[in-house]
Amino acid sequence: MKPMLSKLMIGTVAALLSAPVLAQGIGSKAMRIVVPFSAGGPTDFIARQLAQPLSRELGMSVIVENRPGASGNIGTRYVVDAEPDGMTLVHSTAAMQAVNPLMYPDAPFHPSRDLVPVGITGALPNVLVVHPDSGVRTLEDLVKRGRASSQALDFATFGPGSSPHFYGSLLRQATGISAIPVAYKGSAHAITDVLAGHVDFLFDSMTTSVSHVQGGKLVGLAITSSQRSPLLPDVPTLKEAGYGDLDVTFWFALQAPAGTPADVVERLRQAIDKAVQDPEYRQGIAARGAENFYVKPAELESFVKSDTQKWTQAAHTIGIKPE
Repeated sequence: MKPMLSKLMIGTVAALLSAPVLAQGIGSKAMRIVVPFSAGGPTDFIARQLAQPLSRELGMSVIVENRPGASGNIGTRYVVDAEPDGMTLVHSTAAMQAVNPLMYPDAPFHPSRDLVPVGITGALPNVLVVHPDSGVRTLEDLVKRGRASSQALDFATFGPGSSPHFYGSLLRQATGISAIPVAYKGSAHAITDVLAGHVDFLFDSMTTSVSHVQGGKLVGLAITSSQRSPLLPDVPTLKEAGYGDLDVTFWFALQAPAGTPADVVERLRQAIDKAVQDPEYRQGIAARGAENFYVKPAELESFVKSDTQKWTQAAHTIGIKPE
């Protein structure tokens, strides 16, 4: 009896100590949100925008920490290996959840197994852009050119599995045009070549292309969202342009290590749910072209599971392979 009682006592103490700060909403320990990409990108700016309202909800400091590398795998593994007490989260993406396991099958973790979702923080549409001198003004113009030309079009990406690679490949498959992906190290390098007219098209993130489209330096042909953006009201959605089947939502999510106590997960979900509905937060991300993509806490796990399957299927469709 004594050994059994001892084990019960140890388990009870561990449960009580797992997240005293989260349970009480007070304390000096700060929560860390790990962004597995460099500072300045959409995954980073959304996390930083969320830090303040989330801090208010939890009653503690929330620090954003960048740990880039290996398409997000370095920062993600750091969180997977962290103490599962709810104090270290990763700001993940749909692609990291569904595409990275296909590209890195030998990774020592799997997002669906080793992480638990605690909140969807938003979504970021991509806008299909071309150079004004191309003469292309609509998506149908681009498709006609791609079908008529004896030489393949080329499209910029941020590397295999990135959202520009995804959307460009889906467009190529849906339309039957001949188009070759050209990989760049990031949005800044890719947009530079599109602005110079060296690449035929790019599905760029709204955060970096909005100003160029507004200023007439690029032409926006379509946006990968369910509704038109107030920042680019004249740019139609893919559905309006006749290609609704290409629309897969590029969402962001906060995730905790698997094994985080259920009560802590629930506390996090409720706090994040309130934080993402904060008017200042919603206005802040919308001003940068992101969408307030809301998923209720009760529907979170089913949504992540079903949408991960959709992204994985799309990745198989366009031939994503291990790096």
